[in-house]
Amino acid sequence: MPDPENALEDKPKFIVCKEKDGMFQIFLNRPPMNAFNADMVEEINRALGELLYRTDLKLLIFLAAGKNFCGGVSPEDFTDDRSYQLIEALGRMYEQLQNLNIPILTVAQGMTLGAGFELVVFSDLAIAAESTKFGFPEIRMGLFPAIGCNILPRCMPPKRAAELILTGELISAKDAEQYGLLNMVVPDDKLSEQAGLIVGKLLQFSAPVLQMTKKALIEAQGKPMDQAIPAVESIYLNELLGLDDVQEGVKAFMEKRKPVWKNQ
Repeated sequence: MPDPENALEDKPKFIVCKEKDGMFQIFLNRPPMNAFNADMVEEINRALGELLYRTDLKLLIFLAAGKNFCGGVSPEDFTDDRSYQLIEALGRMYEQLQNLNIPILTVAQGMTLGAGFELVVFSDLAIAAESTKFGFPEIRMGLFPAIGCNILPRCMPPKRAAELILTGELISAKDAEQYGLLNMVVPDDKLSEQAGLIVGKLLQFSAPVLQMTKKALIEAQGKPMDQAIPAVESIYLNELLGLDDVQEGVKAFMEKRKPVWKNQ
């Protein structure tokens, strides 16, 4: 994966953004723990706001500079009124991520706690180095993970979710994989290579088709079948089939050749 040091010159203070070949990368860049503070989350929100109407992007990737992905939120932001700003900014971040149809991949390493763990759980795809540690330690500070309480029970057995949140205990990458929170765990020295392989798989497809597919997945999530089927059918018939890339994909399949996507 590209190094954050080679990113665009005009960059915010706590994140590094890089765009290449249909993917948009956001590196968390607040060492040593890359913990979220209000300013860092606002920088992410500004970056996400610029992606909202992009139909040419195939993948959004969250990575981190340094040894740790994210140590959660900065404790100092809970010592004054900035706690309100931070929680509100995190809420807007997840609202924006929910409204983006771009598939999201998170690549985690080192300590991945609290808000960092929430980002992993929320992503469509997530991989981690085998030495990565995950957890929600907020209970030890007299807090609870606001987003984690919402999304974690939706992604794993509720009793296991409650155990993680109520005890604040850390789990290994292998445990996270077994709970269904990761797609893959790889040796630490293979993380970048494996991330590149996953990225390569997605970049071979049409951007609007990928986005329509994610939209269908989100539309169906949590709905009873009698509501989910017509909702997804509407996207398929009224939006997907109108794309030029659909016609090209079907034609290329029949002609036994590689499609030439126009991303439209």
